[in-house]
Amino acid sequence: MLRLVFITFFVIASVSAVDANSVYPNPLIEQRADPWIHKHSDGFYYFIATTPQYERIELRRAATISELPAAEPKDIWKAHSTGPMGAHIWAPELHFIQGKWYIYFAAGDKEEIWRIRMYVLENESPNPLEGQWIEKGEVKAAWDEFSLDATVFEHHEKLFYVWAQKDPDMGGNSNIYLSEMENPWTLKGKQIRLTKPDFAWEQMKYRVNEGPAVLKRNGKIFITYSVNATDQNYRMGLLWADDDSDLLTTSTWQKSPGSVFMTSEENGIYGPGHNGFTTGENGQDLIVYHARNYKELTVYSLRDWNRHARVQEFIWTDDGFPDFGVPLPDSEPQTAPKPLFRDPVFDGAADPVVIWNEHRGRWWMFYTNRRANADEPSGVQWVHGTHIGIAESSDNGITWKRIGKANINGLPAQFDIPDPTHWAPEVIKGPKGEYHMYLTFVPGIFNDWAHPRNILHLTSKDLKNWVYQSTLELENEKIIDACVYQLNASTWRMWYNNELDGKSVYYADSQDLYNWEIKGKAVGDKSGEGPKVFQWKGYYWMVTDVWEGLGVYRSDDALNWKRQLGKNLLQTPGNGEDDRVTGGHPDVLVQGDKAYLFYFTHPGRSKPEQENEYELRRSSIQVVELQYSDGELFVDRNQPTLMKLDPQYSY
Repeated sequence: MLRLVFITFFVIASVSAVDANSVYPNPLIEQRADPWIHKHSDGFYYFIATTPQYERIELRRAATISELPAAEPKDIWKAHSTGPMGAHIWAPELHFIQGKWYIYFAAGDKEEIWRIRMYVLENESPNPLEGQWIEKGEVKAAWDEFSLDATVFEHHEKLFYVWAQKDPDMGGNSNIYLSEMENPWTLKGKQIRLTKPDFAWEQMKYRVNEGPAVLKRNGKIFITYSVNATDQNYRMGLLWADDDSDLLTTSTWQKSPGSVFMTSEENGIYGPGHNGFTTGENGQDLIVYHARNYKELTVYSLRDWNRHARVQEFIWTDDGFPDFGVPLPDSEPQTAPKPLFRDPVFDGAADPVVIWNEHRGRWWMFYTNRRANADEPSGVQWVHGTHIGIAESSDNGITWKRIGKANINGLPAQFDIPDPTHWAPEVIKGPKGEYHMYLTFVPGIFNDWAHPRNILHLTSKDLKNWVYQSTLELENEKIIDACVYQLNASTWRMWYNNELDGKSVYYADSQDLYNWEIKGKAVGDKSGEGPKVFQWKGYYWMVTDVWEGLGVYRSDDALNWKRQLGKNLLQTPGNGEDDRVTGGHPDVLVQGDKAYLFYFTHPGRSKPEQENEYELRRSSIQVVELQYSDGELFVDRNQPTLMKLDPQYSY
């Protein structure tokens, strides 16, 4: 009878998936695994999930689910520096129980990271983003063994706890267990096993049952759970019991003999699972889960951070069972606006560089921030006297918002001055997860170009706060515009502009990003600045700002460069807003088969008769998709740029 019931609703599920692709963006929030959305009586949706590096708990809220990606995340708890709760901070869930907030999560020991156990935090504040989170300690099961992925639910005025745990007396990695609770952090009475990996679809690579989530409807209590390794084989099963039965009797529970939610090759979504449930703004039932949008992994699955939080509607069969359908495809790319970004403070954004901020789960843009709106500056004073600006995008690079400036600390006395000038940042991620900035530094504000400029090396853990490491010892004190590219596992190459040699492009090599060996001239056939080197379509490419658009060079080995003949990129003005002039000083972001060229323009210079100094100075950031044909690059600035930046290409 169990099998007949299951087949009935499973067949319906396979043909009646709800098309909610236009309702919520997917992914909803990138690089947030084991997602959980709590809809509270205060009108807010609260989002919590596992974060990259597994070292903290982050919480955010918004009035609607669609607003969660842009909501400000807050770190509300961090892993201990030693001992228990010091590593592998996994699968946090937020619950409101008896007038207080609780977070259930798993954590390893700092010195024994796979000694993973279950813990609870408590907060009495009406707003869980405020108040103090108190550690209530470990939730102790009947035996001391690997345990994780706890959730709770209330039923008939009793509080129940469901979790995954390894049984030392049987094979496999983890099973699902159920117990009543004495209080929100203590179990009481018997503990029963609800399921173990029985079927072949639960035993692909690992014997895992984990990630339970509870759904109460139609006179039944349903528990979904996830199985297998955290790769394309990850998928969900289903348990159920009548809601008037004794939930702590094993025979009460029935189990689906097949998966109820799994990879969709057709939609390009792999390994869906570790889900939760919530209710949409219009009362619709929603499943919240994580998945990747690619199949093959190049690193250990738990070190691949691209399990993204996703959400979609599900329906119910005539038999009263949930029909989850199939994972919906990623939302379609959106058209990038023109201009892409203008700095609201100085209106002089230039020299962009775009990078994925893993901690924030958002794209960041660093840029030179020239004082276009300065009051009657003398000479070229307006291009001096500002720090590097930072803009952020929470929608895959389509809209950008200024969030501040790069904070630089630890400068030596000669650089720690009241009005420094920061130009042309190059920002990359290092081999140990740290970030490196190579910054053009000018010691003050000047009327002309006759002043020293050097490249400083800075490092950061969070991309916001930077620490001085060194001043690079290069050919002279007229060196600007660094670009760094990793050639192999142990070699990085830097290209930069040597202004005293006809503004030629020089290069240096490093084995550690700290010490650089000068190699000499890379390109000198034409003056240019702002070199950007990237690899795409089987070649190395260098684009440089030659003041009449961008010169293009191609190489097989990143040593010998051949200039592309004909018109320069961005030499011909476009028709879009702020784009009717040549473009300059680029960044290129390669996204698989696609590549995007970020650049800046001086829109006011499109009119020869323009006399308004502010209009002549102000600048905007633009983006266009690069095109490739027969060994050459080109762009069409007047075609819509469809873009959806994906962090998987940042590693």
